[in-house]
Amino acid sequence: MAKQSSAKIDTLLEPLLLEASDEQADELLLRLITVHAEPVIKGIIRYKLHLSSYQSDGRAESDDIYQEVVVQLLAELHQLRKRPDEHPITDMRGMAAVIAHRTCSRWMRRQFPERHALKNRLQYLLTRQRGFALWQDEDRKMVAGFAVWQEQKKASAGRLAGMSDDDALVAQIRRLKSGRPQELGEALAAIFNHVGSPVEFDELVSDLAALLGIRDQPIESIDENEDAVAFRTAAAEPDPAWQVEKRIFLQRLWEELQQLPLNQRAALLLNLKDADGRGCIALFPATGIVTVRQLADALEMKADSFAELWNELPLEDARIAELLGLTRQQVINARKSGRERLRRRLKGFI
Repeated sequence: MAKQSSAKIDTLLEPLLLEASDEQADELLLRLITVHAEPVIKGIIRYKLHLSSYQSDGRAESDDIYQEVVVQLLAELHQLRKRPDEHPITDMRGMAAVIAHRTCSRWMRRQFPERHALKNRLQYLLTRQRGFALWQDEDRKMVAGFAVWQEQKKASAGRLAGMSDDDALVAQIRRLKSGRPQELGEALAAIFNHVGSPVEFDELVSDLAALLGIRDQPIESIDENEDAVAFRTAAAEPDPAWQVEKRIFLQRLWEELQQLPLNQRAALLLNLKDADGRGCIALFPATGIVTVRQLADALEMKADSFAELWNELPLEDARIAELLGLTRQQVINARKSGRERLRRRLKGFI
């Protein structure tokens, strides 16, 4: 029988500490997730991301985020079962909520970097500068306005749309791009004076993003061509927002590449090309995502051996086959399988 913890544990989790067999524990974990954690997680994903309003593929994105949250939560629950005194969980639903919020925030940063940055600036100002406030209304939606308005009802949907007709107001809104607190505060006060009542925070962010010309686009990454992984280059896209997007995409790509079997990972990395056939594995160390040594480790090669190959990259399939002890067709098949997995996992980026 498992040893019980002396630390305070959520009563929902106490049976987990009493289960002797891994099979029984797995059945209990499944019930805990589906009955108690799932409603919390899915509710937060729907509330935080409004996926249907961003893209038609919202269900697939929601499922991916949900699975990511569940994996993290299960890891915490396994730690609790192994070492309850070191990893007590006093509120499982609360932990699920925290993990879901963090995962949604990471998704937002990856998908909509400029919009997310604008939202963060506005939220910081509303909660730090005297005279402004951010609060929940009776529908548990976040509402923004002057602090003295907290008892008032929010403006009807679409009330912000008239801002674009006021040239003086639009000029002030443009100051939001400066990031200077005083100008941010003045622009926000002008908006609230124009509307005359509290506004839903997400509607405020969306309308301001439209007025400021913020239109985050998913990164074109994996080319449909059977033999190429295509990246847009910084030279072709000098926009600073694209630089941010590119780094975010590369970080996510690297995380997913590490999850692939070695043959798939090697077939992709050693042949990594842009749309013009140029090697682009150097983008990883150039952007600070990983070092050359870490690339060698991912390929299970000695650092000096990989360094000798560096100037030959990207390698032809016959050369990769020789290094991996495979046939050329096996290398092509491995790359195809790896690319299909990446397309699924990087949905929204490609």
